[in-house]
Amino acid sequence: MATRTDVSEALDRVIEALAGASKEEVVAALAAAGASSSRPSAAAAPVLSRTPLPSPRRAPHIVSEVEWV
Repeated sequence: MATRTDVSEALDRVIEALAGASKEEVVAALAAAGASSSRPSAAAAPVLSRTPLPSPRRAPHIVSEVEWV
């Protein structure tokens, strides 16, 4: 089994080899090495709608104090 150091060194060598390459060249090199793009990109992640928070209400009889320690 490869250690973290072995993997880090291998990734460093890949980064050095692909430095200065265009995006298309990097994609082609990774595809040739067997890398798949089955993982969705962050841009493709769905945006979940959120329930809006209620607006703050002013009530003179409610006092709230917070002490940060």
